[in-house]
Amino acid sequence: MINQDLRDKYAKEGVIKLTNAFDPKWIEFLRNATEENMNNPGELAEEYADEEKSTRFFGDQYIWTRNDDFKKFVFESEAAKIAADLMGSTKINMFFDHLLVKEPGSIEPTPWHQDGPYWKIKGEQICSIWFAMDHVSEETGGVRYIKGSHLRQSYRPESFSGDGHDHYNQTDLPFMPDIEETYSETDIVCYDLKPGDCLIHHANIIHGAKGNSAAKVRRRGYATRWTGDDVVWDPRIATADIPFDPGLAPGEKLDCELFPVVWEK
Repeated sequence: MINQDLRDKYAKEGVIKLTNAFDPKWIEFLRNATEENMNNPGELAEEYADEEKSTRFFGDQYIWTRNDDFKKFVFESEAAKIAADLMGSTKINMFFDHLLVKEPGSIEPTPWHQDGPYWKIKGEQICSIWFAMDHVSEETGGVRYIKGSHLRQSYRPESFSGDGHDHYNQTDLPFMPDIEETYSETDIVCYDLKPGDCLIHHANIIHGAKGNSAAKVRRRGYATRWTGDDVVWDPRIATADIPFDPGLAPGEKLDCELFPVVWEK
């Protein structure tokens, strides 16, 4: 499934696409779990779009900690082993999960950003596996990536909803540049996906997405975040708040109840 060519591509570009990597049973399983979660969202759920201007852009996080179906996917699907094979890690911890649903007609884009600067961890072996539950294209809000940007500068986090997060300014990291002026179209890649396909991206790659301009096609994606051997807890300022206390000291490995080891050799 993961061969050296894919490892080399991931190292160079920061993102790869996998087809037929997951048992097809997970497609309908996650679709059903997603509907249940959207009807009964958790405390961390967010509505990213202005309901007066757009259809729904829904997100929820740490779902696996309270929902048995998402927990089943985390512990029983192929995801953790895929992350281990790609990153060359002897163990894989679950960091957190993130459900992202853009309904047809949702005009709200996902701003260009890097994941790593938001997170209270550090290390190189950090990846996200973005599982597609629908046919995904740039039109429906497919994720767009700046190839190779994970090897360059880190930029400061910014609030997606524009609702403050003043502590993000307590960093010396520069603001994200104007992507269209800084990079050419040849630097940007957006993969078409069918249900069951996935994207795997490095925590520091610049990525974003347009709104879902399709008339009928939903864009349901489930992202699981995975860490490897070299990742430690780093509760620095100017990062996103974590709603639970993992009980870790700075520099400690993430082996705890909140960030469990899901796979190891």
